[in-house]
Amino acid sequence: MAKQCRIGLQIGSSDDFWVQVGEGIYTRADEVGAVLVPIDIEHPILLVADQQLGLIDSILALELDALVAWDLPPNVAYMLLDHGLPIVHINETTHIQHRLFCSETGLYNCSRTLTEYLLNELSGRGRLLIVGGMRGLAADDGRSKLAAVYDLLHEHPDFKAQHIPCVWNVKEAAEDIAQAMATLTGTFDAVYGLSDPLALLARRIGRSIGLLREDSLVVGVNGDPLALSAILDGHMAATIDTLPTIYGKMAVDLAFQAAQGQPLPPHFVRKSQLVTRDNAAQVAVDKLMSIARLPARLIGVNREREQQQMMQLETSLQINQQISHILDPQHLAHSIADTIRTTYGYDRVQLFMLSDDGTQLILDRPYVPVFIRIPLTEVSILSCAVQENTAVFVPDMAHSHRFEPDPYWPSTRSRVVVPIRLGGSVTGLLDLHSQSIKHHSEQDLNGLRSLADQLGIAIHNADLYSEAMRAKAAAEKADQLKTRLLANVSHDLRTPLNVILGYTQAALAPTNPYGAALPPAHIADLQRIYQSGEHLVRLINDLLDLSRAEIDELDLFPEVIDSHPFLTNVFEGMQSMASAQVEWRLWLPNRLPAIQADPVRLRQILFNLLSNAHKFTTTGTVVLGADVLLPYLHIWVQDTGSGIPVEVQERIFEPFVTVESGDKRREGVGLGLAITRHLVALHGGDISLESTPGLGSTFHIYLPLPSLAGEQVELSNSGKKSLLVIVKESPPQEIVYLGQAQGWELHMLRHEDDLEKVITRTRPAALAWDVSNAGSDDWRLIQRIRSYAPLCRLPFIVYGYQKAENTVSMTNVLLKPLSETALFDALRALHTEENAGCILIVDDDPQARDVYQRIVSSALPSHAVRLAADGAEAIRILQQDTPSLVLLDLMMPTVDGFEVLTYMRQTPQTRLVPVVVISGKMLTFEDVKRLNYTHVTVQTKGILTPAEIEASLLQALTGATSLNPGTSELVKSAVAYIHQNFDRSVSRTEICEVIGVSKNYLSHIFRQELGITLGEYINRYRIEIAKSLLDTTSNSVTFIANQVGFDDPAHFSRVFSKYAGCSPRGYRKQLSGRSESE
Repeated sequence: MAKQCRIGLQIGSSDDFWVQVGEGIYTRADEVGAVLVPIDIEHPILLVADQQLGLIDSILALELDALVAWDLPPNVAYMLLDHGLPIVHINETTHIQHRLFCSETGLYNCSRTLTEYLLNELSGRGRLLIVGGMRGLAADDGRSKLAAVYDLLHEHPDFKAQHIPCVWNVKEAAEDIAQAMATLTGTFDAVYGLSDPLALLARRIGRSIGLLREDSLVVGVNGDPLALSAILDGHMAATIDTLPTIYGKMAVDLAFQAAQGQPLPPHFVRKSQLVTRDNAAQVAVDKLMSIARLPARLIGVNREREQQQMMQLETSLQINQQISHILDPQHLAHSIADTIRTTYGYDRVQLFMLSDDGTQLILDRPYVPVFIRIPLTEVSILSCAVQENTAVFVPDMAHSHRFEPDPYWPSTRSRVVVPIRLGGSVTGLLDLHSQSIKHHSEQDLNGLRSLADQLGIAIHNADLYSEAMRAKAAAEKADQLKTRLLANVSHDLRTPLNVILGYTQAALAPTNPYGAALPPAHIADLQRIYQSGEHLVRLINDLLDLSRAEIDELDLFPEVIDSHPFLTNVFEGMQSMASAQVEWRLWLPNRLPAIQADPVRLRQILFNLLSNAHKFTTTGTVVLGADVLLPYLHIWVQDTGSGIPVEVQERIFEPFVTVESGDKRREGVGLGLAITRHLVALHGGDISLESTPGLGSTFHIYLPLPSLAGEQVELSNSGKKSLLVIVKESPPQEIVYLGQAQGWELHMLRHEDDLEKVITRTRPAALAWDVSNAGSDDWRLIQRIRSYAPLCRLPFIVYGYQKAENTVSMTNVLLKPLSETALFDALRALHTEENAGCILIVDDDPQARDVYQRIVSSALPSHAVRLAADGAEAIRILQQDTPSLVLLDLMMPTVDGFEVLTYMRQTPQTRLVPVVVISGKMLTFEDVKRLNYTHVTVQTKGILTPAEIEASLLQALTGATSLNPGTSELVKSAVAYIHQNFDRSVSRTEICEVIGVSKNYLSHIFRQELGITLGEYINRYRIEIAKSLLDTTSNSVTFIANQVGFDDPAHFSRVFSKYAGCSPRGYRKQLSGRSESE
């Protein structure tokens, strides 16, 4: 059998680029059949001469055929080369020249390409800020990249550059960059980060202090996933993708070539491509396909390290037990030596103790009849360990550059000597011998140091145990960081993948964009692309969900859902997977109550369970069923498949646990059930499993029913219970059946009943409401219940309309609108004269009142409209009548809107009446606190169109997507921050940092509450202020642009024209013409 090629690998960085380079190296090594031997050392440039000799010994002892290195000092490299070891250096260096040495080049060309791009985009003139390099200990100090920039700029005297040196690590570089930027003046036309993360960091800092304009170009190097996402978002102009996977494969090919005795070229050129918005999407997709192979290596990459730590911990515990029970020193030394020898696989383990005068080492070992004494004056591995107070490892004593073979033990090949310390001072040595060559990582040596310390410091056993546990926690944290990396990459690259799926789906449509029928072979290929893309999307989503769940960042966006049509819809969508041998059944009662859940996540839960049932059921049935089991809605998925072995059932909800069925190969990656469990738990529910191997499985989901208080409910176990039913006449059959199933008495609750007396008499456990025959009395009763704590916290079972043709479901309308048009039409059908309260408009501006009255009359024709010119008049109306909705201005004479709102929330009849505040007041954070009530939405005058105001009123009236007060306060705080800082450039990131939420979450709740995006609101508000300034001041357009946060007057004019329909000067002319005509 031919000897396998052994290639050493030393990569000392863990950022995204080098992770992908490593992936390329491992992939190519597998392809060519080479064995990769990791060399665990960072920054060997920091090693002193003696330590460098030790590194050389360690590498030579590995018996490598070639070495791929990231950072080697020249003297170390030359000694290895002189021993005939070929080296492929994957960082640029000009310090080493040897026939067996090959180093990377090409960063100069990459940088030149990027600089030429900037020169072309800026027409050869402008100011350029370069960030990065020329600091720290990394092999690549950015020198060649800078040289390319300055060589080109020498040919373009109108293009000036300034350089901010800094290390590559973003966290460490941030302060240096901020301090350096603070000393600069003016603005820069472009920023060039010598790495992508530095480019994005410089953009953020430069924008925050006004050093960079909104249109300043930002470019970087490497083609990182975050850079590709930034290009697609418009935050970066370009990057150079240095193709890390291909780069890693090139390094292995060269190393493999050298290992076969073939000559090496002096240099190899790093391939690259310029990435701009034109090709960023395709590059992102290609990178995703490369990164998609990372999970298998990322997940579990620390398992071996954890096993080593646990081995060290177990050995430590054994030594602790021995120390506790063995008092004789000789016996103790013999026992500990046996334990360490067995654990680490050494032939001889012996202890040396330092003599009292500190001049000799005494061998304390029961295997020899006499003590061996070795003076410390001798030059030996033992003396070195004592004098340097450090572990010394020699992989091959016969060929060591540091030590001569020991005459006492001439047959020893590998040897480790570890100091035994007490209070920081060396008291002895732990000496391990092997007659064959061994290899150790730095972690192995650390473990041996810990064991040696136990011998001298028995009283610190507990501290050593804690240290081992901390090391285990650090390994788990590393896994978590890798998971977070995967989650971020997955999230940023889903968008271009969805574009691919969109184009593929369009091409497969009967009327495709090409206006011609595609050949069958093309259709088959497109279908395979689409199916593979969908599979990859699901895998990315699963990994992303699991990553977020493990770090508690998996968010829900719950809505109230009519469960019967929802479950039916999910079942019908999945039923298409059914085969002739498997019957799919839907077991639902005629009606089911509403639940509060995230519809997307609930659909995902059911999809995972039904897909699982389909996968493992070849004959028989798959059943989706549901019923009420107070205080839960009980949903189950049952199949007659292969079942789950008993030994696997306890672990089936853990990540990456899969089931094999007979000859059926293992399918999937085992994420579906783990994510399902997380999602059910986030809904406040529970999931369980019943399974019999060979007969099938049933998964049970229990989702809590909602309450009017919005809190999760539990049933009391005390006494006989009853069910309160809100109904005009006799209760429907479903509610009667529910009471019988629970063994509860039914009591009718009517609008005229005294709630306190009802509580005392009936001791209710839940409320049930059939909205099929709901009238105005029922709506008023619901308002009373919501204000009465003992009842509003009970489980609230809401039954919507039964299925019938041309019937509008109230739960569908009130609880889950699909669009503004559908909501508008449904409200017209539901809010009849019988159950429609008035709409109260409170504003001291008669023109505003007139506008709002016309909007309300159009959107809600069944509601009467009442007008109040000030707060005092509004309160008088509220004392006489309870409106369905109030439109409220804040700034009014005598009694302002804040006082009206306070009165409403302190009055039981109006405590829960929705309020839409439409005001021109510039909000403060103090105002936000005064507005922080349930069902209060704050809109800004002049921001929304009439159609958007209609949608906002309808949303407030129905409570369809209303936020809870805490979440709504976040939106109001964001609005207040914009009001207080509109005169400067305010980013979404900055707002999120101030109010303490993620960007995605703020974007979601902002649009949910106000109906427009955060960015749209900022632009509209600035333009509204600009209109006022153009009307009330004679300031120039440029001055006003700066006053409302625009650095560039041209950009201000474009944004103004978009929203005002004319330029700022044209708008001022219109105002002047209007004044003259008046």
